[in-house]
Amino acid sequence: MYKRSNTYQEIAVQTSSPTKLVVMLYEGAIRFLGQSVTAIRSNDIDSKRQSIDRAMAVIQHLQSTLDRDQGGDVAEELDRLYIYITSKILDGSTKLQTAPIEEAIKLLNVLLSGWEEIVKKEQETTVPTTLLAQQAANGGFRLHA
Repeated sequence: MYKRSNTYQEIAVQTSSPTKLVVMLYEGAIRFLGQSVTAIRSNDIDSKRQSIDRAMAVIQHLQSTLDRDQGGDVAEELDRLYIYITSKILDGSTKLQTAPIEEAIKLLNVLLSGWEEIVKKEQETTVPTTLLAQQAANGGFRLHA
């Protein structure tokens, strides 16, 4: 079962748009932080550490891949948010408190919903590849002047 799920995830990553990949990263960070909250509540320090490490890796990746040249002010604001989210995660992790981590989850959910809207708009404006393949198989495209 794990092998099949892992293969599915690999295919999803390989075939997703860059914005969909960002959505998947946010979903992963939120999932890992949720696991860390559960681990803190059950006093499972090893699981807490693993989930925090995974969430931090995702946030650090998101932060390190910000395009400051094209992103301008938005990239700078995201950078500040990632710094704040990181501080909340570390605060909750070191003090074994769930509230700061839950705040980080809420912020990530807000960011996630924004990225989901972008993906939705992208999907509405792109031509499905199956339609293109079907058109090509049925004699291709004809240009009209």
